[in-house]
Amino acid sequence: MPGAALSTHRPPLRSAGVYRASPSCATLGHSTAPLRSLSMPTAYRRAILLNLSAAVIWAITPVMISYVGSGFPVMFQTFARYLVALLVLWPLFFSVATTVERARIRASLTHLLPRMALIAVANFCFQASFTGSLYLMLPGLAMLIFQSAAIFGVLLGFVFFADERPLLRKPRFHAAVTLAVVGVVMTVSVEGSAGSLVSAAGVALVLSAALSWAALTAMVRAWLPGYSPFFVNAAVITFVTPMFLFSHLAAHGAQWQFSASPGLWALMLLSGLVGIGLGHSLYYRSVPALGVSLANILQLSRPFLTAFFSFLVFAERLSRLQMLGGVLLIVAAYTVTTLRPR
Repeated sequence: MPGAALSTHRPPLRSAGVYRASPSCATLGHSTAPLRSLSMPTAYRRAILLNLSAAVIWAITPVMISYVGSGFPVMFQTFARYLVALLVLWPLFFSVATTVERARIRASLTHLLPRMALIAVANFCFQASFTGSLYLMLPGLAMLIFQSAAIFGVLLGFVFFADERPLLRKPRFHAAVTLAVVGVVMTVSVEGSAGSLVSAAGVALVLSAALSWAALTAMVRAWLPGYSPFFVNAAVITFVTPMFLFSHLAAHGAQWQFSASPGLWALMLLSGLVGIGLGHSLYYRSVPALGVSLANILQLSRPFLTAFFSFLVFAERLSRLQMLGGVLLIVAAYTVTTLRPR
């Protein structure tokens, strides 16, 4: 779930041992040009399909989390979903990692581990806040408000990265911030009995999740440049998974008996396998062909997809004011995405 933003750096070349080159580039000489011109459109279309498939998966995951919320506490659900996702993420990393990349990681472990631990804390704050918000409000509205993460990302980028500081002086950025603020105010407004119900605590949790996600992506970009996103995801989730278990034990003790039916158990575990494991795989496989900016722009379709799925499952209906506010938030996120250095 919203892991897309982890890929904030330019995807490394094949020489860094992260992504495989297209088969059309495997041979040398002038004869490769016709092959490349024919194969690139196919590869590009495939990348778009992979990216949009990830968007659909990440859009339906909040609906699944909300649906099973009646059967599990927040921390236990998150722990179980992350634990199951590791069954996908580590095999995925080892399937794409080269010998050079593995050797580089082993040589840097002492340097990486403290940074991974801090990134895991940010991930904990993000996931605990976002999952908790879905216990208090419906997914469609939550996903719209979460788009404010793009604005938080630029504000944190001002602190971490010199190349992003000029953004704060651009009129388009000021316009995007204004649109985002107005959009949040409009999405949390309810016209009488119309619109998705708003919880003040839920809104606060979503905004906390957006800020935590922006902090997480900034730390990944600052501290882990050039490392495979497959490795970063697997390692960070390995660090953070025990945190959710300990938090559950601290809040509820050794409680393992829940009111959830076998169907809810299956759906909850499936949301981890698909939402975290498969979603990240599809997204990061699309990035080399699309580039980070376009890959993230395509992900802006998620709030609309989540609202659609939430309508089907929960009959969630956004008011006209909330929908307009959501559009303003997405326009703000798009504006910031196109402004940021590539």
